[in-house]
Amino acid sequence: MPELPPPESRCPRCGSAFHCGASDAGPCACTTLSLTPALRAELSERFHGCLCLNCLRELAAGASRVSCVPCTPASSA
Repeated sequence: MPELPPPESRCPRCGSAFHCGASDAGPCACTTLSLTPALRAELSERFHGCLCLNCLRELAAGASRVSCVPCTPASSA
């Protein structure tokens, strides 16, 4: 079984603190997003751990080059 992230995590993309709901009793908020299999594979290669909901929303909307603090478009590519 894969190791679950700690409930209070830091997003590896933007550095923001967030609550990961993977180990909560109910479904995690990220399950409300539709990520393509190709995007899921890319994210698992680029990042270790869960991303915050804001970053996942940007990526799901096709905004992978949108700047986020402290990321820049160059560092997010």
